[in-house]
Amino acid sequence: MNPEKIAVVGGGISGISIARMLSKNAQVTVFEKNDKIGGLVRCDHVSAGLYHKLGGHVFNTKTPAVSEWFWRIFDQEKEFYHLTRDARILFDGQLIGYPLENHLYQLPEEICNRVVDELLEMSRQPNPIAPTNFKEFLIKTFGATLCETYFFPYNEKIWRCPLETIPLGWLEGKLPMPRIEEIFKSNILRIQEKAMVHARFYYPKNGGSQFIVDRLAEGLDIRLQCDVSSVRKGDDGLWRINGEEQGYDKVVYSGDVRRLGDIYDIESVFPEFEKLKNLRTRGITNTLCYCDESDVSWLYIPSADFAANRIIYTGGFSPQNNAGSRMTCVVEFLFGEKEEIIEEDIRRLPGRLERVATNHVRDAYVIQEPDTREIVAALKDKVRHEGLFLHGRFAEWEYYNIDKCIEAAFNLEKEVVNRPC
Repeated sequence: MNPEKIAVVGGGISGISIARMLSKNAQVTVFEKNDKIGGLVRCDHVSAGLYHKLGGHVFNTKTPAVSEWFWRIFDQEKEFYHLTRDARILFDGQLIGYPLENHLYQLPEEICNRVVDELLEMSRQPNPIAPTNFKEFLIKTFGATLCETYFFPYNEKIWRCPLETIPLGWLEGKLPMPRIEEIFKSNILRIQEKAMVHARFYYPKNGGSQFIVDRLAEGLDIRLQCDVSSVRKGDDGLWRINGEEQGYDKVVYSGDVRRLGDIYDIESVFPEFEKLKNLRTRGITNTLCYCDESDVSWLYIPSADFAANRIIYTGGFSPQNNAGSRMTCVVEFLFGEKEEIIEEDIRRLPGRLERVATNHVRDAYVIQEPDTREIVAALKDKVRHEGLFLHGRFAEWEYYNIDKCIEAAFNLEKEVVNRPC
């Protein structure tokens, strides 16, 4: 039998991962609207060195199948550094260890005493009611003082929406979820945090996350600068992309689910799609800067005195990331921040920052509503019967990192392969 023909819309880490997996037994074509693959993990080389255009993406996984697949493609020892996450919080001009609840002993005595009293009181509460949203989770886990001094200001700064409107499941696996006794033990024994996401991580010696996606893309048929404006299924049962004569048995869509209706008549088969059109995102403006040498990997900035929410010291992940005489970092702001505010923050933030380049991304992080997962699951179930599959952060509206994109691709591969044409 001739191999199936499968179109993958989107050349980010999700689209490239599933394309590589499917290409073992199918003829796969990737359609990417930009002049370079990578999507959210894209990196470019500039005068100062390697520029992560959106964040600082690293690789780590606790899923054995993902680890085994990944290290069959890459040479762990020769091509990657294995690094320990050393994150800090800029708190009243001082650097406090991260996560904050493990470093209470570094806080001012008055604040530390209040936090300890609240945690002790919470520990005496019998059968506490489980939280139903993000704000409740923070209060019931850390107490009022930690929330008011750090968790509320930081998360309100980065998400710019009421925290009680955020469903807890959306951030599952991204948040510290310690028990009270664990908080006390961490502070007494000064235990190094090991359970946090990316407590230890792998980072390419050359090329950053672009190196990862480029390697995964080797051997694939990729059409760059090909914006998909139409996906239609013909009377012969084959899918056409942009009206081309070439037909495809199946399509994997890793674009923005809100825009699926622009290229496919989705509302005729799924009227509930209307509820997905107004899903919220959080955009960012990333500024590449020279900075002083630092052992810090991430610096979180909760204070309203700064518009920036964090600094990612990507120049410290690999010395090859720095082309000049100084180390580099990426300072993250909300999308649309005023130029004069960015300049002022860079002047006042620690590390003698010197601005090199700026990149604006309107849609960077997805924000779920309470019913988002339910509606997206129903949509996915409806269109998979037609041979159309949704995959990736924006297609599934999930907060995926590199490892979760690959894990989702694993699950999807079986479904695509086993679904009859």
